[in-house]
Amino acid sequence: MPLGEDSGFQPVINFFQALRRILLLICLTSLVANGTPGAAQKPSDARHAPANLPGAHNANKQMGDHYLLLVNTAIAQFMTDDKFRQFDKSSYDGIAVAFLHAYDTSPVPSVAEMDRQLAAWKQDTSKDIWPWVYLNRMVGSNLAEKNHYADNPYFNAIVGADLDDSKGALSDFLEIWGYSMAAARDSNVPGVVCDLEFYNNYKEYDISEIASKMGKPPARIAEGLRRVGARMADVAAEAYPNSTIWLLFTALTHAGYKKIDGVPYYPSPAYVSIGMLDEIVSKKLPLKVLAGGEGSIGYCHESISEFNRAIATRQLDLAGDLTKYSGILELGGTLALWSDRKAKQDWLTQGACGASEANTIEDLGPYLELLLETYRYNWLYATSEGNYSPFSPSSAPRFDAVIRKARDAASLGAKKVQ
Repeated sequence: MPLGEDSGFQPVINFFQALRRILLLICLTSLVANGTPGAAQKPSDARHAPANLPGAHNANKQMGDHYLLLVNTAIAQFMTDDKFRQFDKSSYDGIAVAFLHAYDTSPVPSVAEMDRQLAAWKQDTSKDIWPWVYLNRMVGSNLAEKNHYADNPYFNAIVGADLDDSKGALSDFLEIWGYSMAAARDSNVPGVVCDLEFYNNYKEYDISEIASKMGKPPARIAEGLRRVGARMADVAAEAYPNSTIWLLFTALTHAGYKKIDGVPYYPSPAYVSIGMLDEIVSKKLPLKVLAGGEGSIGYCHESISEFNRAIATRQLDLAGDLTKYSGILELGGTLALWSDRKAKQDWLTQGACGASEANTIEDLGPYLELLLETYRYNWLYATSEGNYSPFSPSSAPRFDAVIRKARDAASLGAKKVQ
């Protein structure tokens, strides 16, 4: 939950650090097998990247009235035929897969490479495989957080965030972004999943942290982040018009997250969201943005009534944005799942996740129904912390049965939020 429901800063950092450990365990295997991330490559000129994207602009796949996405930190190099064959048995419509994980600084794979991999996977599943892109590629490391995966020359060379592309990380990120959009287009999936989380330095959600490191006023940093979002929109519209950008969170519910000299600021990632949305509006770009809900309604709820309250609060908080970006921004939802209370570990034992009245995945059925009745487009977080292995024949069927039952029940209910 990148931003949490509270505006307090330290609980957010604590929660993120717990979530990060999940990804680090996965990344460790990758780093051991392939060596430490390499130094920065000579960046391409990302300003010209869209013109170099191969392939014709074909019509994109529509998501329909309901869509369910699996998110479980799937990394391309660890995905196997067996995993996709098991996934194909589920009631999900698609899955998010990262070609480069959050801490990967290796060269960007070409569109052709992505196309070949996606085509191979499609031999094992008829479901959509969404490329997953991390903004973290352009975020500098914070050694005080003792995150060893962020401690490499590439990230250490970045001061704050590479907003001016002085280290080539912005170019690298935009190249990953553009190529992923093109690969999504070529494989005819609705779009790309984007994670705006600052894995390398959570303190930089406070925009003054970036400002002090870069020696610039916070307003200049906010503008730099907006430009990143605007360039993302431009690249996406050229590479894959009429596609969907699924942001796992937007941070837009946290207006006034920090006040600096009396001026209220959003968390830093929000300005990327704002820049993207404003660019789509001003240039009438053929793109749609989904707000994933990770930082607003969150992953867990103590009760159904609390879940309803979170939904209502989020709708109220974003009413102005939904009006401003009408026809472009739509709210989606999310939920984390677990098998049994006794199987929950780490962050799932804390806060609302730990206090939830749902003891089992079966108890989470009504929560799933509410989620699916409320939002048209949703993603579920499958994590080993909840004993949910979506590619395991011994684990997945139990979850699949509950999800399928909830989808069937929700199809009889009325949508509450567009």
